[in-house]
Amino acid sequence: MDNKTNKENVRLVKVILESGFASRRNCEKAIMSGRVRVNNQVILDPAYRVKESDSVSIDRNIIERQTKRYMALYKPLGVVSTTKYLPGRRIITEFFKGIKERLFYAGRLDSESRGIMIITNDGEFANIITHPSYEILKVYDVTVNGKIDSEALLKASAGITIKNVTYSPFKFKILSKGRVQSKIRLTINEGKNREIRKIFDYLGYKVIDLERISVGCVSKYDDISGTLEAGHIRDLTKKEIEFFFKQKDKKLKEIESLFSNNAIIDEEFNEEEFLKENEDKKEEKKQHDKSKWAKAKPKKKRLSPKKSTINKKMTAKKSSASVKEKKLKQVKKSVKKSLKKNSKSLSKRSK
Repeated sequence: MDNKTNKENVRLVKVILESGFASRRNCEKAIMSGRVRVNNQVILDPAYRVKESDSVSIDRNIIERQTKRYMALYKPLGVVSTTKYLPGRRIITEFFKGIKERLFYAGRLDSESRGIMIITNDGEFANIITHPSYEILKVYDVTVNGKIDSEALLKASAGITIKNVTYSPFKFKILSKGRVQSKIRLTINEGKNREIRKIFDYLGYKVIDLERISVGCVSKYDDISGTLEAGHIRDLTKKEIEFFFKQKDKKLKEIESLFSNNAIIDEEFNEEEFLKENEDKKEEKKQHDKSKWAKAKPKKKRLSPKKSTINKKMTAKKSSASVKEKKLKQVKKSVKKSLKKNSKSLSKRSK
């Protein structure tokens, strides 16, 4: 099978997982137990590649293949970035009504923040957005209390460590600076847990409002559909989708360039040059003269193995003899004491 067709085809586990049947582990168990069929044939391999034209069924029930969806959601304040039910809390799935596909988010926002979130059912697409190696830029408008110290923020923008957690460098632009509050636009390429809030808290400021304006090329301001309002969702354009996949292609090209044929030829091992370099180093060591004033260290006399064993035995004998002498002295003292006591007792009785 060619690489192109292999990429187009999807693994069997992924097809079942996207259908919402169960978790990944349970999907794998269902395949290996013989419950899954492809074109009415039992397949036991979870990594089996499935074509778009293939029919997949679980327990003889045919699965409707999902079409890939790429969407932008403007998450309002107070909404939790999760697809799991939370009693008494608002979650992002309330904005997926009328959508058949099983969607999930690519990069979360905390409940106190608002702004753009990418929603999809394509795991590869979500990985491009969330993984820091692809360097997808996210832009935030942050409002803090008090007058911002631009010098302190400039130092922090070079990279900062807070409680043994390092945060990568970021770019910023001060939009407004006042006594009561200041507004700053931040551009970062990572999304660690409550990163922006922790940085400003470390600098001595409280975040009043935090809004994510854009993720990559996807912004809340769009020429075609207009500004995306809170609680609204829209499909991404072809250009927006292509932008993210191009970022992946760039990374792959960078990796390929490292292992290209030219690089290997340039760094090819030359045996003759290696031997010559070693010979030159040896000659340099021989030619090197010690200064007249340097005193040679006295060489330690190494005993022959027989002499060393004899010395060890002698030291052992000496140590044992000294122990015996100490014990004899202690015995003599104890005997003298007992004799004195007996002599005293006898003298008393005679009287």
